[in-house]
Amino acid sequence: MTTPVNDDFGLLSAPIEDLQVRIAFLDDLVEQLNQQLVCQHQEISVLKKQMQLLYQRVENADLSEGVATFDPFTNKPPHY
Repeated sequence: MTTPVNDDFGLLSAPIEDLQVRIAFLDDLVEQLNQQLVCQHQEISVLKKQMQLLYQRVENADLSEGVATFDPFTNKPPHY
């Protein structure tokens, strides 16, 4: 004959094991998400540096090379 204490333990052990499995799964998921977040942060940092370099190149570029100056009084469009 089983005692009521053993029956209670049997009834409680299955839900506790389920919770332990879920906690282990969630711990693993949180670690994976953290690693992904670290990778994305590093990638964003690299992209920001690249954007800063591009902005500096555009600001420092002499955009007038190869482009003739336009004077609206002397250079009339062909339809006039």
